[in-house]
Amino acid sequence: MRSRKQLAENVLDLVISDEGRMNDRERALTDQVLTRLVKDMELQVRQQVAAQIAKSSSAPEGLLEMLARDDISVAGPILKHSPILKDGVLIEIVKLRIREHQLCIAMRENLSTAVSDAIIDHAAAPDIIETLIRNPKAELSAAAMDYLVTESRRFDQFQEPLLSRADLPTGLANQMFWWVSAQLREKILRDFKINEYELDPVLESATGGILKETENERSGSINARAEKLASALKEEDQLTVEVIINMLRKQRIPAFCAGLSHLASVSFATVNRIVLDVDITPFAILCKAVNFSEAHFSTMAMLLQHERDHKRQSEKELRKILELFREISSDQARSTLNYWHNDSELQKAARKLR
Repeated sequence: MRSRKQLAENVLDLVISDEGRMNDRERALTDQVLTRLVKDMELQVRQQVAAQIAKSSSAPEGLLEMLARDDISVAGPILKHSPILKDGVLIEIVKLRIREHQLCIAMRENLSTAVSDAIIDHAAAPDIIETLIRNPKAELSAAAMDYLVTESRRFDQFQEPLLSRADLPTGLANQMFWWVSAQLREKILRDFKINEYELDPVLESATGGILKETENERSGSINARAEKLASALKEEDQLTVEVIINMLRKQRIPAFCAGLSHLASVSFATVNRIVLDVDITPFAILCKAVNFSEAHFSTMAMLLQHERDHKRQSEKELRKILELFREISSDQARSTLNYWHNDSELQKAARKLR
């Protein structure tokens, strides 16, 4: 066994150190010999060989692939670092080997979308996908990114690394706004600026047509009556911020939402979602988009918090939101609100079409 080990080491040194001495046929034969020699050697020797060739750009492919399928103590360095391990081999290992192999592949310095897709499809545990998301050198397809954003509703550990990726589209980041923590909401508002023209106008127009409600559908509902009241007040130039605040004081929430909907020129559903949100942050964005004063926003924020049965935000949290209200520009708030409006419309359209 000792002589076989020495032979393998000598041949391997020859192959790695001076690639130019061998033609393709000679390298292929040498690869076959090395693979057979190393395969039957003890674990410690295979570990040493793997460590020796892990980062080599001239390692014998057959030997490399054999060791990449070995025990994780052997395969680990190769799966993480080998620059010449082919995608097909990586995908096969992702499908057939254990979670440790998948985890090492997810940590590779460069990952194609094909390998990333395989990891997402076959990962044995969420922590493997989290590792993939945290890998800035892992390429993620548009479909994979969309899927991971959706999955971040169920798996909180996906949220922060997704929002830290430079390639996360702004639209997907803002979709996540509605299910992430207050801290991550702030990150979205600060780091992902909505472009006013980001949504397809044709899609928006088509969606609006699908969602147009008939009078029969709306007649008699509390929300419909609230919208009629708000519309009448607006026509008479009486829909002011003071009137809106008075509606809130009297706990007339549908009328309050309908009034804000008219002032902000967004759907009732969008305002309702914002007003009913546990966090006051989206309401701050709405108020800034409508150019309400800080005093008016503070008054309404306190009234909303007073009326809610769920856990109230602390004074410290409210002060933090007030800082955000001051910091964010009206234009940015308007763009974000418009995105939420269109996102809400798209979701409603999807439900109607199902």
